[in-house]
Amino acid sequence: MTKTPEYSELDFTVKGTECSTLSTLSPAVLLGDLQETADKGAGDCGFDRSVINKLNACWIILRMKVHLERYPDWRETFTIRTWSRGCDKLFFDREYEIYDKERNRIGYASSVWILADIESHRPLIPKRVEGLSEPIIQQDKLVFGEVCPKCKQMKPEDFEGSDPVIIKYADYSELDHNNHVNNTRYMAWVFDAMHKNRIDISVIRDFSIHYICEVKCGEKVGIYIKQTDFGYIVSGFKDGNIHVFDSEIYIFI
Repeated sequence: MTKTPEYSELDFTVKGTECSTLSTLSPAVLLGDLQETADKGAGDCGFDRSVINKLNACWIILRMKVHLERYPDWRETFTIRTWSRGCDKLFFDREYEIYDKERNRIGYASSVWILADIESHRPLIPKRVEGLSEPIIQQDKLVFGEVCPKCKQMKPEDFEGSDPVIIKYADYSELDHNNHVNNTRYMAWVFDAMHKNRIDISVIRDFSIHYICEVKCGEKVGIYIKQTDFGYIVSGFKDGNIHVFDSEIYIFI
């Protein structure tokens, strides 16, 4: 019987096409790399996508929080390490650390996932899914000292009197293999709105995002920004009032 490792790792090299104007890795691409590592981690724990798909289930990420000492540079090789903390009722907690090639930790992240029905995307109770293995705890370490917290949930009236900073459309290039906007694109939209609002992107090292609703082909999303005592809340709404996501941007200068 194969022993489950204490953690799973993947190496990445920053391509020029993955960089922002700062010549460092784009935050949206980093989220994609974190999720690729999560996919490997799930596989190492017996929950590979190919396995759960046969059980008519899929992984859905609910939220993620990220801290970076610095973003990886163009052409830099870095490593993402991840581990599962098991399952609390419906919710799977997955933690991450990011290392440079000298094995210095340059960032960390936390995320919460659920298993959902592959067609309806309704949450599944893992212990009731016939044929599913028992969730595995690789490590109990929490990089933030707590399970990834929820963002403050905003409402359209919280932005009353404000126009969206930017409007985004679910065009073909925004879609993934599930035929809806890939969740990493929401973070790209957040940074687009921040830049459009003339907020200094270079000082952002901490951010979180809470996914609420899918965006399907052809839909449009208004992105709103509200200043807070810790930085900014950036929220997306489609059709005027259908909540898509909230993102908290923490500014520490």
